[in-house]
Amino acid sequence: MVAALGAPAFAGPLTFGAVGANRVVSGRGTFPRLVVLSAAGDVPFRWVVSLPPKRLAAIDAAGTLWIFKITPAELQVLGRYGEVASAEGPPAVAALGKGQWAVLAVSPEGRLLVWSEGVLRAFDVGSPLSRLTFPVPISLEGKSWDDLLAVAADGAVLLIGGLPSGPRVVARVDARALPDARITVGSLDGATPVQAVVLSEGTERYRHGALGDKVEAASVTVIDVAANVLAIRFRYVVKPPAVIEDLIPVFAPIGEGTRAALVMVKSAARQGSSVLVLGWREGGLDTLAEGPALGQSNRWVHVIGAADVTGDQVPELIVTNTPHVAGVLVAYERRAAALVPMAKALGYSSHALGSRNEDQAVIADLSGHGRLAVILPRQSRDVLAALELSNGRWEEQWALQLAGPMQSNLLIDDLDGDGLLDLVVADRGALHLFLSVR
Repeated sequence: MVAALGAPAFAGPLTFGAVGANRVVSGRGTFPRLVVLSAAGDVPFRWVVSLPPKRLAAIDAAGTLWIFKITPAELQVLGRYGEVASAEGPPAVAALGKGQWAVLAVSPEGRLLVWSEGVLRAFDVGSPLSRLTFPVPISLEGKSWDDLLAVAADGAVLLIGGLPSGPRVVARVDARALPDARITVGSLDGATPVQAVVLSEGTERYRHGALGDKVEAASVTVIDVAANVLAIRFRYVVKPPAVIEDLIPVFAPIGEGTRAALVMVKSAARQGSSVLVLGWREGGLDTLAEGPALGQSNRWVHVIGAADVTGDQVPELIVTNTPHVAGVLVAYERRAAALVPMAKALGYSSHALGSRNEDQAVIADLSGHGRLAVILPRQSRDVLAALELSNGRWEEQWALQLAGPMQSNLLIDDLDGDGLLDLVVADRGALHLFLSVR
C-alpha cells in the first residue's frame, strides 16, 4: 500500500539515535494506518530530533534551529533561531535534571549551543568544537543530568561537564579524531562501564569521497570514560592500503552468544568495501568477522544495524550494498569469522552520495505485528518502504510516497506520547510526521 501525503499542515518529534548507533527502535506502530501532518514552507530540513514532551527540534540547510510543539492538528513553531548552528551535524537532546531537557548543537565558530525552555545560549567550553559532528550526551555516576562527549576542532575528544550551570571541558585526550566522526558509546570489554569509540587518524590514500570529503580513517580509537577522566585504551590500525570508510562505528550484537561488537566499513583500491566486525580480545580490538568485498573501487557499503529480523533469537547484520548505484539491501548471518549473505533485495538507497548523513534507514516494528522490518528509501529516494524478511526473502509490507527526494535523517519514536511508534522525515519541500493511530 502507498499512502500519499495530505495537504501541508504541521508536523512533529523524534530522538536522534542511541549512543551506540545501532539503528533499532523498540515498540510497535500501526502502519500503514496513520495520520499525516506536514510542516511546509519550502524549508530544506537536514536533521530532526525528538524533544520530550511532544516537541521536535530541527536544523535546516541554512543552520537555522527550529523548535516545534506537536498538537493533534498541527506542529506549532515554538522558536526559530536563524543561522546559528552548523548544518553539517545534527542536534542532540540531553537531560538537564529535574525533568528538563536541552537541545544541543555546534555553532559555525565551534561554540556549544544549548536551547532549553525558550532560551538559546552559546558557550565557549574551553576548546572549539568540530562543526562537522555533534556532542554525545552520556550519563555518568548516576547523575540526573548528562555530561557530553565531543570532538574538538583539533581532533581531541573532550568530556564536557556542568551542563545545567555552565558547560566546560573537564577532561581531554588527543584522539586524532576525524572532524566529522561521530562518537559512539558502549562497553567492549564487559568490565569498563563506559567506553567511547571514534574513528581517527585521517588519510587520503583512498579518495572516494562518499561521505563528504576524501579523508578517511586509518584507525579506530577506544577511550575509557569516567567522571572527569578520559584515557585512550586501545587504537586499532587498519593495514594500508585499506581505510575505514565510515563516520560511525556501530555497537551491535553480531551472531549468537556474543557481546556487543563494533561494525564499520573497510575499503581499499580495487577491492572496494566490505563490512568489518571488531571485538574485544585479550585487551584490545581484533577482527571477529568480515564480509565479502564488493570487488571494485569506489563501491561502498552502508551499515544500518543488527537485529533479529528472522525470529530465531540471533541478530542478523543489515546493510545496503552500493546504495548510490544498485542499492542492494542485504541481511548477513555470522558464521565463525565470515559474514554470509542470506537475503538480498535490489533497488534501495539508504545514503546519498557525498552526504555525512548515515541515518536514513531504521529497523523497527512499525506495522505492529511483532516482526522487525527495515524502513528505508527506494532507489528513487522519494518513497519510504518497509521490508520484512520471510522465508529467506525480503518482502515489502507498505510504502509511503513523499513529495520529493528524502533530505533528512529518518527518525522513529513515540512522538505524540500515545505508546505507538511514529515516523518523521523531510523531503525537499517539507517536514512530514506520520502518526500511528489506535
